[in-house]
Amino acid sequence: MHQTISATRRVALTTVLAAVALGAGGCGTDTTDTSASGGSGTPSSAALVLDDGWVKSVDAPRMGAPSPAGGMSMPMSAMFGTLRNPTRSDITVTGGSSPVAGTVQLHETVKTASGAMQMQEKKGGFVVPAGGTFVLQPGGNHVMLMELTAALTNGSTVPVTLTTSAGPVTFTVPVRAFSGGNETYNPSPSSS
Repeated sequence: MHQTISATRRVALTTVLAAVALGAGGCGTDTTDTSASGGSGTPSSAALVLDDGWVKSVDAPRMGAPSPAGGMSMPMSAMFGTLRNPTRSDITVTGGSSPVAGTVQLHETVKTASGAMQMQEKKGGFVVPAGGTFVLQPGGNHVMLMELTAALTNGSTVPVTLTTSAGPVTFTVPVRAFSGGNETYNPSPSSS
């Protein structure tokens, strides 16, 4: 026995199925605000992925403690790892935030005329190419967590949100002990 569906019923059925599909897609949370467990990997729909991410541990901040170079130090740390862009468009990281830091900046490390390594804010941000990666590393480009509000203890985790051209992306990043990465900052945080 063969049944045919009238043209009117086919249009109505197609409309209902399309509405259901759109409703299911619209009710989901299609956001780039993702968490990377352990600082590596995110859902495949994420605009940006952080592989092998970590934040440098810092003892309890001592606001206004003297710095070795003179002046007053501000408690700081940094986030490292490899940003991976699985999308078909370049993504520019322009800033960030974290509940453990008063300020989050994008930094590069440059050599001064005297040959010393010095950090400075990266003008224009970091561009993660379509289908490519961008490395954040000690002594190179990194995400600086400044004006820390609490200690960053080895083994804990820190949420860091990056502001990008594809929207905000949040990572939960493990904290690790690391003795390097003690470059100077330009301008000095004590003068800001």
